[in-house]
Amino acid sequence: MQFLILGALEVRSPEARVQISAPKQRAVLATLLLGANNEVPVGRLIRYVWDGRPPATAQTTLQSYIYRLRQLLRPFPQVQLRTNIDSYMLEVAEAETDLWTFRGLVDQARADAALGQWAESVARLRDAVAIWRGNSLTGVPGEALRQEGRVLDGERTSAYEELFDAEILLGNTRQIVPELQRVASEYPFHEAFHAQLMLALYASGRQAEALQSFAAIRQRLRTRLGIEPGPALQHLHQSILRQIPATQLTTPGSMPSAA
Repeated sequence: MQFLILGALEVRSPEARVQISAPKQRAVLATLLLGANNEVPVGRLIRYVWDGRPPATAQTTLQSYIYRLRQLLRPFPQVQLRTNIDSYMLEVAEAETDLWTFRGLVDQARADAALGQWAESVARLRDAVAIWRGNSLTGVPGEALRQEGRVLDGERTSAYEELFDAEILLGNTRQIVPELQRVASEYPFHEAFHAQLMLALYASGRQAEALQSFAAIRQRLRTRLGIEPGPALQHLHQSILRQIPATQLTTPGSMPSAA
């Protein structure tokens, strides 16, 4: 049994097909999964499902959604949807939810990094980011849940930053350039990724391309947002111009040295 929210909302089972097509039903399940194994107040469910504009019958209608969800989950006794006085709780094994699997891997990767075990940290972070199938909570309605999705997407961004920093620390700059180019193109205004790309290019002996990468993001920031690159990115640019050895350079938010 798998409950997936890091991408489109899906419920997968080898025994049976679980189809949840009603938009508000999907919003109920998404809200419960965000708080899996914790009590989710009725008020929060109502606020998220109706996006802050609930009808007078919201509480009664919510009860019907919960009933239908229980019917859908009945073939899976390992999953329990419990009712409390003013809350509901979806009990599910953390290994069966992509969100908690992702977070567990990231926590383990950070523990590895704290011990200087960079290769192990990279392996876990790669497993973590591979779980994602797109922007989280895709297809779930409501601005409140879209905001929750944006917060989750930020966790993926952080995992990628830590992954690339660890790869750079390991000296794998040449190998990660194509991947960094792809990720940087997906996040055209995210300065940390562009700094990592610049450093990876420079460390790979591609100084001219590193400088071109800076010129491109600077132009994009100035044209689209009316701002200059941040101090950290500008400092990296100046360091590359002065040809300071790549081993002496860091990127914004980079991990501490393995030494």
